[in-house]
Amino acid sequence: MSGRQHLRTVVADTSALVSLAVPKVVSENDSPDPLQFLLTSCKVTVPPEVVDELRDITQYQDIHSAAARNVLAARNHYRVKDPYGRNNSPESRPAFGLDDGETDAVVLANTLDVDGFVIDEFGGTNFALIHAVLEGPRIVPTPRLICDYARNDHLTRKEARTLVTTISPHRSWENSPYVAQLLKKLEA
Repeated sequence: MSGRQHLRTVVADTSALVSLAVPKVVSENDSPDPLQFLLTSCKVTVPPEVVDELRDITQYQDIHSAAARNVLAARNHYRVKDPYGRNNSPESRPAFGLDDGETDAVVLANTLDVDGFVIDEFGGTNFALIHAVLEGPRIVPTPRLICDYARNDHLTRKEARTLVTTISPHRSWENSPYVAQLLKKLEA
């Protein structure tokens, strides 16, 4: 994306999938669906722990719960693979300092030949940890993925901006300098 080859295969983390599902939960219009776009434009794989985390999120009564239900309803559009006991993978979960879903997703991304690792991390300690332990695929933060869809003419800049600003208050992106810079690029 953005000057590089397009994403064709990705491993996604729980929070990224939830963020991508938020627009259809909060929007009553025909706005683009970034979750659907990801699931139909890429071969998406997740570890079982991500599915378990999505199920856990559905126990609440909020936007995140509804978004997680939408991701689970799209189950036929992504693969679930165990990251352990595979070639070049550890036998058990390593101690990266990440939550179990992130750790399993990193291990899976490292064992599969994927183009990207879609996450909601773009600041703080977890981003640095993921960057340190991810061995091959590039890190694609969710807001960047949406902006890249606009750069690659899959969305208009206005649509991408609307999606990012729709997701922002529900995923605590609104005060992020990273997101602010991406939104600024969408204005040009």
